[in-house]
Amino acid sequence: MKLSGIPENLVEKINSIPAKPGIYQMKDIYGNIMYIGKSKTLKSRVRSYFSTQEKSNKIERMVFHIHDIDYIVTDTHLEAQMLECALIKKLKPIYNAQFKNDQNYRYLKVENYNKLKPVKILNEREDTNCFGPYRNKKILLNLEKLFQNIYPLSKGRDTYKFTYKILPEAIEKDTFEENKCCLIEILLDQACMVKFLSEIENKMRVAASEFQFETAAIYKDLLLHIKYLHDATIKKDRRLKFQKILMGEKIEVGYKLFYIFNEKIILKKKYQEITKEIVNGFLIQAKGLEGKIPGLKNEKSNLDFQHILHAEMQDKASKSILHLHEDYDLQEFINELVNV
Repeated sequence: MKLSGIPENLVEKINSIPAKPGIYQMKDIYGNIMYIGKSKTLKSRVRSYFSTQEKSNKIERMVFHIHDIDYIVTDTHLEAQMLECALIKKLKPIYNAQFKNDQNYRYLKVENYNKLKPVKILNEREDTNCFGPYRNKKILLNLEKLFQNIYPLSKGRDTYKFTYKILPEAIEKDTFEENKCCLIEILLDQACMVKFLSEIENKMRVAASEFQFETAAIYKDLLLHIKYLHDATIKKDRRLKFQKILMGEKIEVGYKLFYIFNEKIILKKKYQEITKEIVNGFLIQAKGLEGKIPGLKNEKSNLDFQHILHAEMQDKASKSILHLHEDYDLQEFINELVNV
């Protein structure tokens, strides 16, 4: 791709950027960092900003003010994402939106007794019956309203019973307590949430078959919102929370090992070759660091790093992942890593 219409020194800088994973920083004439991004291939990503293809007004404005570009090469895309997230939180560049405002994340609280409002949204965590934090405030606001129209929830033999009502209804304390217990079960336990999701889906189908399309649409919204809670907390927690995981990735000059414990990278090291002795040595060093890693100082901020880690572990194109249970097979992990 030919670069034209930009200063010569910027052309030279762009052409010197390697085709490797890492982060890039767009700077204005005063040296201020306007934007931080990441890529698996820095060269092509940075060059794309200066292509003739149509761009959003925001990107056009940013490109117009770019005076210099800095970059940092990383061994893996995971490290590029983690570095990007950390730098955005620290520097808060004007053109970045994601990761910058994590204090806007919210919690969902199951109320103790409120005749019309089973749940409420909180800015900060409370001690009991408080779930989150969640990144999508809009979904929480919609759920707050939806739960006013589908209670009282009650527990059946293999499901949960509820009916959508156009207007919220005040309920007595005993009924509210049953509703509260059902909500807590659903938000805490995957099996309970799956039963609730199944019942919502069933009601959606019945409403549609009876040509009650507005009601079916409301159940559809409820289904999508509860699935968001499921994926953001319960499903995610079962994959990584409190687990010890060894992850290896093939890189340009060898291999990179990561030791993950309780949704954190405890240790990472790269090696030119990979053997059972090397991996065992890495594990011994990593396990010795487990108790020395401080707890979460800000769970809202850490939510973004956890989200990156969960998402990256789903991309297994160049990785091998081993959950360190008692019967794990280290040689199988090594074979898979070498052959990815």
